[in-house]
Amino acid sequence: MRNLPYTSKYFESLNGRIAYIETSRGCPNRCSYCLSGRCGSVKFFDLEESKKNILLLANSGTKTVKFVDRTFNASKKRANEIFKFIIENYGKNLPQGVCFHFEIDGSLIDESTIEILKEAPLGAIQLEIGIQSFNAETLKAINRKNSIERLVKNIRELIEFGTIHIHVDLIVGLPYEDMKSLEESFNRAYFLNANMLQLGFLKILHGSDMKKMAEIGYEYSKRAPYQIISNNWISSEEMKKIHTCEHFFDKIYNSGRFQRTCKYVTSVLKNPFQMFMEFSEFAVKYETSKLDDLTRVIYDYFSSLDGIDKSKLRDMLVIDRLTTNRSGHIPDFLRIHSPLVKQILKSLDKNEGTKRKEG
Repeated sequence: MRNLPYTSKYFESLNGRIAYIETSRGCPNRCSYCLSGRCGSVKFFDLEESKKNILLLANSGTKTVKFVDRTFNASKKRANEIFKFIIENYGKNLPQGVCFHFEIDGSLIDESTIEILKEAPLGAIQLEIGIQSFNAETLKAINRKNSIERLVKNIRELIEFGTIHIHVDLIVGLPYEDMKSLEESFNRAYFLNANMLQLGFLKILHGSDMKKMAEIGYEYSKRAPYQIISNNWISSEEMKKIHTCEHFFDKIYNSGRFQRTCKYVTSVLKNPFQMFMEFSEFAVKYETSKLDDLTRVIYDYFSSLDGIDKSKLRDMLVIDRLTTNRSGHIPDFLRIHSPLVKQILKSLDKNEGTKRKEG
């Protein structure tokens, strides 16, 4: 029996924050930028003990139980058992509203896992899936051996369920990934339509194979987290621009606040990477910390571009604001000031069936 931190004192200090759980240690992969696969075979902890700990943490008052297993589905049979346990107990022994987050290898998913996850209740499970790059030369250089075709097929199938939050990752700064290659990787990942697309930046960890590779052509911080500054394929100036793009991409796409707006503008502009890079160069000059200010910058920038219908852009922004803000507030510049609209609303408010409700 391992010494576990799950005591009453721990639960008091947790106080609704993210709860972490480990059910295995190590990783079957040997990716050159990571240390998790350098410890021999994966060690799996007792399955029944893991289930008891899942119950404990889910009932602690937390809203998210995050599994820190590096590749949760390294054992498909074991992963399926835990997925099934969560799904069968959700809303019963496991409180509804708690989300279980897993980092998985998407290429290892087979039909048995798909059939189990198909039954997952809305919001119960969140899957983080590392793509890292779509560049074959890059994947070979970092010893990433999973099948991209199978990975993409599985991600698409999981997204189609509509009940599981899918989070996919790319890593900026990998060997052979220049700006053109990064653009291709980003666009392909973007059009998978995952709930979240994270642009991570390569860390040169001591003891990793990447540390040896990085001795030539890589500049990186000599202090933790040892993040890349430039390499033979991406300059430091380009890297700064990618950081700015990542900042605004998180605020616009990953926040979930502007889903319809993103869908509309990318349907017209076709190249999400170029679109967000150019938008970020424009937006960085303005104050965007407040939601209304950010909305204004989005409207001003995209409404100035060829092919964008201003009225449709305005409609998408309004719907996004109303569906992600319970107050029902939309900024004045998006409102339509028309006597006819006021007359229609007044008429609708007289009828109980069509009367506007708060929020």
